[in-house]
Amino acid sequence: MKILIIDPHFITRSGLIHVITTYPGEISIYEATTFAVAQDYLASGERFDLIFTELDLPDADYRHVVSRLRELSPSAHIVLFTWRSQSNDIQGAVSQGARSYLRKDALAEDVKMAIHGLLQGRTYMPTESLRYREQSEAERKLSPRQREIMQLLAQGLSNKEIANILGITEGTIRVHLSAIFKAIKVSNRTEATLWYLLRQN
Repeated sequence: MKILIIDPHFITRSGLIHVITTYPGEISIYEATTFAVAQDYLASGERFDLIFTELDLPDADYRHVVSRLRELSPSAHIVLFTWRSQSNDIQGAVSQGARSYLRKDALAEDVKMAIHGLLQGRTYMPTESLRYREQSEAERKLSPRQREIMQLLAQGLSNKEIANILGITEGTIRVHLSAIFKAIKVSNRTEATLWYLLRQN
């Protein structure tokens, strides 16, 4: 696995590298202190599986960091590793292609759990930091079964795993997900997960 960490602070990069390297496996880690350095890596043809990025970089507008990374590395799993916690900032980054969000002030155990999942290809969103208390009209359209599916989806489970838990077929799960995406006006699982997590009390 090849990982790129984009962050201007040495201590942050070192701490993240320390946690990542406690897990087994062949892992190559590259560091970039600015967006320009990251861009050089990506433009050189290097392909990364995971990209951890701070949104507040000295040479880039935080509102466009993820979209620019997505253009340079469309197949990478982009992880927001940032102090920013405003819902609109995170939503904007996710809509541009970020798949996971890890807060820098998260508890150590949460960081370890998140990184373990990321190294296995799962996404991560911290429920305790994403709040949206008003029930929307779209949310009220979801059936109890669809809410169950959304809850399991937000845990990073696959269609097969959800189907096994609920005792229904994968085909039925796909039909429900299609209806859910249409009802809440999202286009993929990542956006649906964020939509669900933002509405947890």
